[in-house]
Amino acid sequence: MKQSLCILVLIGIVLTNSTLTLASNTGVREKQLEEALLQQLHASIVSALKSIYKTEYVMIGCKQISSINTLVTLKNKDKESIRADATHGGTYFELTISLCNVGPKGDYVELYFKNDTAGASYYLVDYKITPKD
Repeated sequence: MKQSLCILVLIGIVLTNSTLTLASNTGVREKQLEEALLQQLHASIVSALKSIYKTEYVMIGCKQISSINTLVTLKNKDKESIRADATHGGTYFELTISLCNVGPKGDYVELYFKNDTAGASYYLVDYKITPKD
């Protein structure tokens, strides 16, 4: 009886510990995926800011992905909708990137990117600048 109770307690401890580890790893994994995507978008972000601020060098204090929208386009063929690439139907993404301390005045900037082209490259759709006051 004591042996069975000890085994049940040990199993409970192992399961609780593995659940906590899994939960904490999920948060770490999400942060890693966000950092990886931001790294891939770095050239697009810098290019967009150079164009917006009309300068050769851009300073960015912090950046994060504030929203990701998954969208699907469809192509009509013989009265039926079929999926194709993002240009003629398929899945594409719209991203909102939030930046702080941008430019000489330390503005807050939101960049809106989309990748609905045939090459699936992200391009700037719009932006919003909020002055830091």
